[in-house]
Amino acid sequence: MPEPSLSWHSLLVPKEGHSLDECEDAVRGNTAAGRFAIADGATESYAAGDWARLLVDAFVSAGPIENWLGKPRMAWKQQTGSQAVSWYAEDKFKLGAHATFLGLTVASGEWSAIAAGDVCLFVLSRGSLLKTFPMTHSSEFSTTPSLVTSRSGPANWKEDRGLLAPGDTLLLATDALAQMLLASAEAGKFAGNDLTAIDNEDDFSLWVAMMRSSGRLRNDDVAVGVVQ
Repeated sequence: MPEPSLSWHSLLVPKEGHSLDECEDAVRGNTAAGRFAIADGATESYAAGDWARLLVDAFVSAGPIENWLGKPRMAWKQQTGSQAVSWYAEDKFKLGAHATFLGLTVASGEWSAIAAGDVCLFVLSRGSLLKTFPMTHSSEFSTTPSLVTSRSGPANWKEDRGLLAPGDTLLLATDALAQMLLASAEAGKFAGNDLTAIDNEDDFSLWVAMMRSSGRLRNDDVAVGVVQ
């Protein structure tokens, strides 16, 4: 059963110079069901932000049931199939959309997660970082992460699970933020604790701007979700 007293908040900041409507990251949570998800649409693919949003919506609605990708794949095809496609976008359309993804389930004092690519889960206990999944070091990030496609075919899922103690926090982050958080942990000054207390867009946008200006956070869409 889902935990009875879960709280959840999520925040998004687009790349500098872009609007929130152009953001290709997506994050959703369903505390009643104990399901949470985060995704990062691959910019080079067609309608990637739409695909990321469909993925997280499908996971928090239905969970990691068998063939759960079928519904968002059909929805993406229906949404994009009615759009006029320019000749130079037609090849991208045929290849479909792609995104990294992490889905988290919390129930009966345990968490379980599936992931493809470099979006990350951070498990915190009393301010200490206990575990990260699926990435464990800032050097592991690359320009070719594993992706979930809107076309047919299996995803290269990684899976993990663990126990939760009262007061533990689960933090979900897309790649730019996840890489920065891992680097901060490696330097002995984990920055994730700051994020657990930020629950409004203005404060989060200011924090992201400060991290970017310091050179610690690269300019990319940023999404975070916090389960407590």
